[in-house]
Amino acid sequence: MIWKFFKTSLSLLLSIIVASSALDFLRKPVLPNDVLNTALYDLDNQPFFLPQLAQDRPTIIYFWGSWCGYCRYVSPAIDSLARQGTPVISIALRSGNLDEVKKYLTTNGYQFTTLNDPQGELAAKWQVNVTPTVIILRQNEIALSTTGLTSIWGLKVRLFLAEFFNL
Repeated sequence: MIWKFFKTSLSLLLSIIVASSALDFLRKPVLPNDVLNTALYDLDNQPFFLPQLAQDRPTIIYFWGSWCGYCRYVSPAIDSLARQGTPVISIALRSGNLDEVKKYLTTNGYQFTTLNDPQGELAAKWQVNVTPTVIILRQNEIALSTTGLTSIWGLKVRLFLAEFFNL
């Protein structure tokens, strides 16, 4: 009885992993040609360049929306990683004007660096069509990406793989 439950559970888990991996492959974003040479501006209008962040350590690029149901579960994990020192750049996709995005972040206590993408122009450049989308950049290239619901442990595993196995 226990063995049958174990086999069924393992089979289900493997099926979920395969399906999730297939969806991630189909939804894989692209690194825009000009993004590495273009200054990006956070909500406080402070400029930065992605290569400054993504050279030494894996960097999370996180596309989310204030209207996104799954983002309510993923954003706390992203915020936790940012507080632990992981470089994080988030893009608020179609989440309102600057003040609305700032208010949303303050209300939820999120402290990750955020860019506002009110019309979805950045998301279109990256070919991001789903929120949440988490991209892990390493040495200015996309190492890994995932879409949809993920946990802090799933993110930590991806960061580990990107950093130590040069994925």
